[in-house]
Amino acid sequence: MNRRQFLQSTTAAALASSAVALRLAGAATDTPRYRLTMGQWTFHRAFRGEPGFTKRDTLEFPSMAGELGFEGVDYSGLLLGEHHKNPGSLAELNRRAADAGVKNVLILVDLYDPLGAPTEAGRRKSAEKFRPWLEAAATLRCSGIRVNARSDLKLPVDEQTRLVADGMARLVELSGPLNLDVLIENHGEGNYCDGTWIASIVKQVGNSRCGTLPDFGNFQKNRASAEFHDRYAGVAAMLPYAKCVCAKAHDFDARGDECYTDYARMLRLVADSGYRGWIEVEYEGPGGSPRTPPPARPAIPPLGEREGALATKRLLQKHLGAALHTKP
Repeated sequence: MNRRQFLQSTTAAALASSAVALRLAGAATDTPRYRLTMGQWTFHRAFRGEPGFTKRDTLEFPSMAGELGFEGVDYSGLLLGEHHKNPGSLAELNRRAADAGVKNVLILVDLYDPLGAPTEAGRRKSAEKFRPWLEAAATLRCSGIRVNARSDLKLPVDEQTRLVADGMARLVELSGPLNLDVLIENHGEGNYCDGTWIASIVKQVGNSRCGTLPDFGNFQKNRASAEFHDRYAGVAAMLPYAKCVCAKAHDFDARGDECYTDYARMLRLVADSGYRGWIEVEYEGPGGSPRTPPPARPAIPPLGEREGALATKRLLQKHLGAALHTKP
């Protein structure tokens, strides 16, 4: 199947699925429930200048997202790099976001210092490392940052929960005065991708500034043995605390459906939870072990970053219908 045939087939499928969209989203309202934000990691190969990809500058990201019809942008700390410490770069990102008509929503900060360090001094030090990122998020007028819940995997799970909750509470103390949320995403391996465990941390913190960012695709339980947590149970557990939702995609079939996640089922969970707000599109590129279980549907040839972002967007439009706000 070539690109034109793929686009034609997915457009036809979207038009044919209006009944599904209405059933999922409920009766149409004057205020759509969801808005789309673009995850910068979608274009990580271009921003890194990998072979076969045209090198892009991270300052171009807001205009790239705006051109594809997204209303928000979620920055990757790995791709933003030292720009987060540069007032000139942050001012330029604000200017370009305004010009593109997009809102800066989140910074996904991949620091691997454990918020759940065994010692109090270690937890305090880990939380402090996020301060420059919180200040950058405030300058960009984001709603918050995303972090990884990490501790010492050798410790009992209950002890890890207590330690991470304490570290998160310290981080929220820093974010609160800046009017920023701190969200935990299922990210990494083992406990770190267990939605029920993440939800228990947020519940223990007990602060409205502490929430979750359920990712549809990050449920690696044990990469070496190719074991995965149940993604639907994991997302369902995190949704009561969600302040953003990540629509992860890897590969698509000939009908435009994602090969690893049943989007109709997943988005029904989102709708039934009562969640309203941003849905982040993150097209990560082709799946495969150890990142993903075997695909549920045969895939067409891998899409490029731009085409993958648009394919994920069309899939959300197909299932959410009138509940999804569209950019004028």
